[in-house]
This record gives sequence, structure tokens and C-alpha cells, in this order.
Amino acid sequence: MDSAVKKVTAFVTRERNGAKELLVFKHPSAGIQIPAGTVEDCESLETGVMREVYEETGLKLVKIEKFLGYVENELGENESVVAKTTQVYNKPRLNSTVCKEELARGLTVNYGSTHNDFTHVSYLEYDRIPNPTCVHYEITGWVPDSNLSPQKARHFFQLTTPEETADGWEVKSDRDHIFKVYWTPLSPKPRIVPPQDKWLDFVYEQIQ
Repeated sequence: MDSAVKKVTAFVTRERNGAKELLVFKHPSAGIQIPAGTVEDCESLETGVMREVYEETGLKLVKIEKFLGYVENELGENESVVAKTTQVYNKPRLNSTVCKEELARGLTVNYGSTHNDFTHVSYLEYDRIPNPTCVHYEITGWVPDSNLSPQKARHFFQLTTPEETADGWEVKSDRDHIFKVYWTPLSPKPRIVPPQDKWLDFVYEQIQ
């Protein structure tokens, strides 16, 4: 599959006492993050970024202030992105044993050899980010080439909310994680987990 998988990132800001603040959340194992995710099929970038804000912070009322730019392809060497949620097989054929877990659309995987229109891939999650100590979760196997894409484009937006919110609150994610959402000053620059720290660098001057 050659079409790019579209990603969105939301920089939700507010002004308090003459200073700009940024909305972030602390994932229980993956560190301090910015709302971001994959645009669904037949979904616009704008709808996708507002949905991601709601899913990861609980904010329903948000307004897009401006488009901040995009990265055409953020995949590294030997990386692909899952373009269609896919089964993972233990051999490069559809009638082989299927892994219990699927790879969801939007996940970035490392790829290796190819055979019979299949590619051998691996997906890893670590016990914590940054400074992981072990692999917490792993899927390795063969997936159809048609379910992978060599291009992952990321689009950045600045948003605001008319809601008067607390300085911090909690949200339960779709994987039963509890996200600790809070506003943090934009200056000095907040510390965000890699690679999201590079996203913040990319837009930092625009959202001041």
C-alpha cells in the first residue's frame, strides 16, 4: 500500500496571567506527551485532531486556531507504518498460524525480509519511556505487504478551548490507562518524550 498514513498532533494552548500554557498528559509508562494519533479512513485532518484531543484529554469543546505545518515522512530507516489493521502470521502465507494479537493501523514497525508479498516485521513496546529497562510487549511475524505503507505524514495544529478547566485532571484511555492531564508553562520549553520533543521544537516559535 503506497498511500501515506496521516498522523495529527494537537498543541492545545491557553493564556494565564500573561503567560502561555500547553496542555500535556502523563502516560503511566510512556512519559509526558502531547495529544496525537492516526487519522481514520474518510476522516479529515481537522476532525481527526479534535477527536484525538477528546480521546486523550477529555476536552469536547476545542477550536482549531491554525495549521502549523507538517512532516512529509517521519519514518526512519527499516521502518514502515501499518496502513490497515492486520493479522500477523508465523509464515509468509495466509493459511499459516495467526498471532493472537493484531497490529493496529498507524503503528510503526521495523521490517526485515520479504517473501511472497509478505514482509517480516516486529513491533515493540517498552516498560517505560524514557530510559526503558526491558521490552514490555512484542509482536513479531509476517504481514501482507498491502497492509503496510512506507510513508507516515504528520500534521501539526494549534487549538484552544473555551472551557474553563482545572489545572489538572485524569482521563481513562481506551486501553484502561489513566492519563494525568495538566497545563504546563510554555516557557521554559516543557520536557516531552522523544520523538515528541522534536515536534515541539518544530512548532515552538509559532505557538508562543
